[in-house]
Amino acid sequence: MYKNNVRRRGKLPNNFSEIVRIASIVQKGMDSGRSSYVEMRALARLTGQNIRAKIHKIQAGLKKEDSLYVLLGGLTTDLSKGYTDVLTPNGIVRDDKLDALLSLDSDIVICLDMIIANEGTEETESALRELVEERKNFVACLRA
Repeated sequence: MYKNNVRRRGKLPNNFSEIVRIASIVQKGMDSGRSSYVEMRALARLTGQNIRAKIHKIQAGLKKEDSLYVLLGGLTTDLSKGYTDVLTPNGIVRDDKLDALLSLDSDIVICLDMIIANEGTEETESALRELVEERKNFVACLRA
């Protein structure tokens, strides 16, 4: 009997082979200076999935009225934007912009990890707010 071997999307959130593939694509793009919108959307999808998993883990222990819960709810939609905007219309990667965007996202992930490890204080929450606002402004400058 024939079995359809269609790849199941979303089956494994931490699919190691996909992470390696996208890291390879980003490295190739950085080396050559060229990339495509499809590759950048794949990068955005992967980073969004990883951050969304952390956000849902944090939100599970919060009340809906909590200010951190509201901040994290808006963060899930904001993080999917920006990666395709680091490309020029002819497919050239703006390395400095991509580095800055990846740096902001890694700082946001560090704050989320601190909150997950119960080391999150008011200071961590305010730092997270500042990073989210900085990322929003950075993405708005990219689109302009």
